Amino acid sequence: MWALEQRRAPSGRKRVLVLTSTFPRWPGDTEPRFVYDLCLKLAESFEMHVVAPHTDGAERLERWNGLHVHRFQYFPEQWQSLAYEGGMLTKLRKNPLIAVQVPFFLGSQILLVRRLLERLSFDAVHAHWILPQGLCAVLAQAGRRRKVPILCTSHGGDLFGLRGALFDALRRWVLSRSAAVTVVSRAMAERMRTSGITTPCQVIPMGTDLKTLFTPDPRTPRRTATVLFVGRLVEKKGVRYLIQAFGHVRRRLPEAELWIVGSGPDKAFLKKQAASIAPVRSLDWREERVPCVDFPVCPGAITFFGPVPHGELPYFYRTATVTVVPSVVAQSGDQEGLGLVLVEAMGCGCPVIASDLPAIRDVIRPGETGLVVPPKESRPLAEAIGTALSQPALRQKLSNDARRWALEALDWTTIEEKYRNTLTEVMQRSR
Repeated sequence: MWALEQRRAPSGRKRVLVLTSTFPRWPGDTEPRFVYDLCLKLAESFEMHVVAPHTDGAERLERWNGLHVHRFQYFPEQWQSLAYEGGMLTKLRKNPLIAVQVPFFLGSQILLVRRLLERLSFDAVHAHWILPQGLCAVLAQAGRRRKVPILCTSHGGDLFGLRGALFDALRRWVLSRSAAVTVVSRAMAERMRTSGITTPCQVIPMGTDLKTLFTPDPRTPRRTATVLFVGRLVEKKGVRYLIQAFGHVRRRLPEAELWIVGSGPDKAFLKKQAASIAPVRSLDWREERVPCVDFPVCPGAITFFGPVPHGELPYFYRTATVTVVPSVVAQSGDQEGLGLVLVEAMGCGCPVIASDLPAIRDVIRPGETGLVVPPKESRPLAEAIGTALSQPALRQKLSNDARRWALEALDWTTIEEKYRNTLTEVMQRSR
C-alpha cells in the first residue's frame, strides 16, 4: 500500500494527519469542501493525510490531488447514515434511531487513526471539530509513549450545538490534551472563554478562493430582481424566514424571484411552505445544468435548484441581484460559525444581506460590506431585500467594498499561511 509502509515522508516534509467528518466524497461532490481546500493549500508545505467517514460509492483509500485520503467504514455500508447530506447533529435530531451508529463511528475512527499513527510518523494531528474528531484524536493516542501534538479547530456546531455540563466537560478534557485550538470567529472565541477553556485559542476563519474561482465576471449579466440563498436546508440556516420575507417582497416588487440552492432534511417542509406563498419550481441542477444566464426569468416564483457543485456556485452569485443569509440560532443552540456563503458572494461581486448574529459580525460591517437584519424577523428582512433590489447604487457600493475587504482578509492565500504557521508552532511543542 502506498505510503503506509513508509515511516518518514519520502519528500522529507512534515506529515499532518487531518480528522474530519465533512469532506467531499468524490470529484464534483456537493458536500462542503472547506477542509478539503485547506488541505490542498497545506499540501504545498506538508504531506497531508485525511481521515474521513466512508459512504457508499466513495473509495476507502485513495490519492486525490496530492492528498492521502483514508475513509473508515463504521456500519454496514448500505446503512451508514451519520455523516454527509445535512450534518450529523441535524440528522440525529431528525432521526434519533441512528444514534446507535455513534459508538461505531467513534470506535472505527479511533482504530483507523491509531493504526495510521503506528505505521507512519506524523508530526501533527489537525482535528476539525473538537467533538467528535478531537476526542478521537486524543483517545487514539491513549497509552502511546510518543504523543503527536493535536491542533483542534472548531467550526461552530461542536461548540454551539452540543450544550450541557457533559459536553462542556468533554471539550475541556479534549482541549487540555491539545497543543492549540483555533475557532473561525470571535463569537466562538468568546464562547470558549465563558466555557472555562484555557487552552490557547486563535481566531482563524476558513477561507475561500477569491482570486480564481469566486470572482466577478463582467461578461455575465447580473439580474435586477433575483434573490439568492445558498446553503444546507436545515433549521439554523433560517430559510423559512426568507420564504416568509419573499412573500412580502413579491407583493411590493412583482418582478422579484427567489432562488434556493442546496438540499437538506428540511427540504420537503420548505417546499410546502413556499407553495403556500408563490409558484414553486424544482430543478435538479446536476441533471439539467441550465446556464444561469439562460435560465428564464420567472417573476414572483420560488425555484429550488437542489445541491450544486462548489465549482459551479459562482454562476449563481454572478447572476443574482443579492444573496441572503437568514441564519438563526436553532432550538438546539447551534448557529453559524462564520458564514462562508457570504464570503463567496462577496468575491463574485454580489451584495449580501444577513441576520445580525455574533459570527456574522466578523464578515459584515453594516452598511459597508452588507446589510444586517434581526434574525427570525421576516418583515425587516423583506424591507432590506426591497431596499437592495430598488437601489442599484447601494448595491454597487456594497459589492465593491465587500469584495475588497474579503480579498484582503479571507482569500486562501492569507488563511493558509496562518494555519501553516500554527501547525508549525504545534509541531515544535512536545506533549
